[in-house]
Amino acid sequence: MDDEATTLKAWIEIMADGEPVEAVVIGEMGWGDHGSENVPGYAEQPRGQVLSWEQAIPWISYGFDEGYGAPGCNAIWAWTPSWTIGISKYDGSTSPFRIPRNPTPGMPEMPGGN
Repeated sequence: MDDEATTLKAWIEIMADGEPVEAVVIGEMGWGDHGSENVPGYAEQPRGQVLSWEQAIPWISYGFDEGYGAPGCNAIWAWTPSWTIGISKYDGSTSPFRIPRNPTPGMPEMPGGN
């Protein structure tokens, strides 16, 4: 795998901002299973199950193109002590987002574009 390829693992680590990742749930591709032929081991993925970070890493370390078009990755939920992390798609572009895990004062944003 190219060291500069986008991976779900890298996105989760960025969004976690140094906090430990407590759990991950892996979903389908952004459009059902469209594009799943490009994901190593897709048929064997433990989708819909709560996984530890260590259990999830082998399933979310594949590279993909986050550019426009069908999502090239699985949908995910991930949790740190402070954040809930997910994947957004807007007009075909795929990107990570996070929201506070607990009630927190602040200014909500809308994932997916300005």
